[in-house]
Amino acid sequence: MFEKAARIRLLKTSIQEAKKGNMTMGTTISGVKPSLLAGAVLALLFGAGNGLAADEKPDFVSGGVLKVCTGGEFPPMEYYENPGDKDLIGFEIDVMNAIAKRWGVEAEYVVGDFKGLLPSLDSKRCDLVASGILITPARLEKYDGIPYFSSHVVMVTAAKDTETKVPADVSGKIMAIEAGTSYEKMAADLNAELEAEGKAPTQVQTYPSASGVIEQILVGRATATITQDTTAAYRMLQIPGRLAIPYTYDQSENYGIYLRKSDSDRQLLKEAIQALQASGEMKAFLQKWNLPETATDVSHDVN
Repeated sequence: MFEKAARIRLLKTSIQEAKKGNMTMGTTISGVKPSLLAGAVLALLFGAGNGLAADEKPDFVSGGVLKVCTGGEFPPMEYYENPGDKDLIGFEIDVMNAIAKRWGVEAEYVVGDFKGLLPSLDSKRCDLVASGILITPARLEKYDGIPYFSSHVVMVTAAKDTETKVPADVSGKIMAIEAGTSYEKMAADLNAELEAEGKAPTQVQTYPSASGVIEQILVGRATATITQDTTAAYRMLQIPGRLAIPYTYDQSENYGIYLRKSDSDRQLLKEAIQALQASGEMKAFLQKWNLPETATDVSHDVN
């Protein structure tokens, strides 16, 4: 930026000298006519359309690539439409592609188990983590995170199960939970409440993916699971009449995009998300994936 400012001052001075008569309209400075110099100044001042915007990129963007870690199994946020597909699709994929485009780079996805996503950020295998991952105080102690999508937690059961209506009804039964998610703590908190009331705790069994958890419900190995309304709605559309949401938790929680600690990079990511929201692109993505139109009407600050 310092070198650019110096070039601008030089060009301005040259034009001023030309106006004072030090040069005729036909003469040039290093072969450049004054009229062209004026255009060069404007190009530098305004970035020739996008030049300055192109400079506003996070430090981690290099080589024309934005690497994003994701679990790849959280429809409609990110998933493979068909077995064997190489390209992910989903709401967050659209969002990340749009952010990458804004920064003038291509998004590249590093797919792995959910519990390994943040460690991959530590090891710099990726630049961002976007995988339907909740913003939590514990995670924010180590990473920066930008909230941008609000969702509710729900309990999911088999549709034919008419007895399980609230979490306490899973007392003494099996609850399937996706490993590495905040739902493990919710299940532990439920067990603490049950034991305090003298009731049998749930038998919590963890699985590496959201699809694996739902499968346990469908085959009858587990009575219930805790998940987000987004996941539940998508599964219910795929297998109509087989799943139910008997209980919705009061609190809403925010999905976010995580990055390594950096005030400047965090601000640039926040501005990119705000730009998508302001332009209407975010709303278009919500509509495309049949998600609540107000889901992204959230504060992007964590304080």
